[in-house]
Amino acid sequence: MPFAQTEDGVRIQYEIFGTGSLPLVLLHGWGGSSSYWHEMVSHLELAGLRVIAPSYRGHGDSDKPATGYTLDQFAKDVVEVTDAAGAKRWVLVGFSMSGKFAQYIAALHSERVLGLVLIGSVPACEFPISAEIGRTWCDAQQSREDFKRILAPFVKIPIKAELTEAFLDDFQKATRVALEHTLEMCAVSVSEHAVQIRVPTLVLAGSYDPLVPPDLLRSTILSQISGARMIALACGHEIPQEMPEQTAGLLEAFVSGLGQSGAIESAA
Repeated sequence: MPFAQTEDGVRIQYEIFGTGSLPLVLLHGWGGSSSYWHEMVSHLELAGLRVIAPSYRGHGDSDKPATGYTLDQFAKDVVEVTDAAGAKRWVLVGFSMSGKFAQYIAALHSERVLGLVLIGSVPACEFPISAEIGRTWCDAQQSREDFKRILAPFVKIPIKAELTEAFLDDFQKATRVALEHTLEMCAVSVSEHAVQIRVPTLVLAGSYDPLVPPDLLRSTILSQISGARMIALACGHEIPQEMPEQTAGLLEAFVSGLGQSGAIESAA
């Protein structure tokens, strides 16, 4: 299992799938790890692709420091991972809260990002999670059944039981400080950065997503990122696990479109 070393001495674990020349960087959502993407990646045609999936600091098998849970440090961590993996330019995919992180990274490192895919994404504007909800979510780390009850309203298409159990295994690995601070990061506005994004951008929305419904994403992400396009899927919030095959197909189509448009040059 490879690790990247950050400037502040933290080891970030990541996984690589495929040996192609085009890197596809996958950023997981709250409480997860690189393994969240396994099911979706199993449906990807990896010919020509090299998928790089990191686990954030405080998550999965990455180090668990007490500090560094900021947008700036997360952006640095992701770049450190791509450097360690030998990827110069990449397509960036962010799910849920990491959609906000991905927008920030795309604006901050425009020379590295070839394209952007935002899946059930938290918008770039302020998106606060109330203290009460945040505490309830974090407390659910102590009870798998409590977390399943919290997750239920966010899912329209039943997720394979083994995927939910695997996520709960990862959820146990995350530290409380990581869970709390990543929720706080959602409340920080990066709208001034999002409007600077100029790369092709695809937004995938769940038509039944109660957290970030399509109308919200139209009024935020689509109104801020020039040329962004949205596809609404008949599912809830957990798009990569509710509809993994369709998600993989849309990623493949997006990447193919980049190649046809000449947006992809020397990626790695």
